Amino acid sequence: MKFRFQKLGSIFVCIFYNLFFSFVSLEAITTEVFIPLCDGKSLVCGKGKAGDSRSLEENLYWGATFGAETFFKRNSNFKILEIKERKLDSPILRTLIIEKKRKQNETYTKLIIYAYAGDKIDNALLDFLNASSGKSPADIIVWSGHNRLMDRIPPKLQSQPAKTVAVLACESEKYFDFVLRSIGAKPIVLTKIFMAPKAYLLEALTETVSKFGAEDKKSIRSAMIRSYAKYQKISLKAAGSVFSKLE
Repeated sequence: MKFRFQKLGSIFVCIFYNLFFSFVSLEAITTEVFIPLCDGKSLVCGKGKAGDSRSLEENLYWGATFGAETFFKRNSNFKILEIKERKLDSPILRTLIIEKKRKQNETYTKLIIYAYAGDKIDNALLDFLNASSGKSPADIIVWSGHNRLMDRIPPKLQSQPAKTVAVLACESEKYFDFVLRSIGAKPIVLTKIFMAPKAYLLEALTETVSKFGAEDKKSIRSAMIRSYAKYQKISLKAAGSVFSKLE
């Protein structure tokens, strides 16, 4: 009888072990996202409060329906772990730390999203490029907002072991591809035309990376296309013209 219970106990432990580790990955993916708020005084990106470069509550890229904070607060597949408010004189107005609720066979993924004052976009650009060049512990670095390299030359950077990078901005392949590759960064998402860098694309990127990893560019691009088509209410073909095919 004792042997029988020991055997049953061993079977239970094995079943629990297999179930636990099929659900929980020992790996984790952290993504840093740099979002300069829409600045209506400098760009045609939003009217009124939507273009107020310091309005977290109503800015197009932060507080609006598809802005980062509003979108993820309402998204049942994600959980906001922490909200950090601005420190004195910092260009970062708010920081969100978010985790994706993990499903079976998915990798644990976490987002750290920075809201930069729109009039501090150059600070955001420098921080993004420094992070892309390797000066960040995150696995994936994302820019989401106005393409600042349309307006200025990139700052000089020193390359370290560089990062996997996505740039959600108008014509980002044209302006960012060479700069990123020159510092050794590996782009996984770039764009070919003018587009809307909204939070649903961050959702699509995070969900795909948690399932397939950051190296599967084909799956990532397909997910971005589907998400963009859904929320912009356009065809998959039209959405496909937005995102670059990257090798």
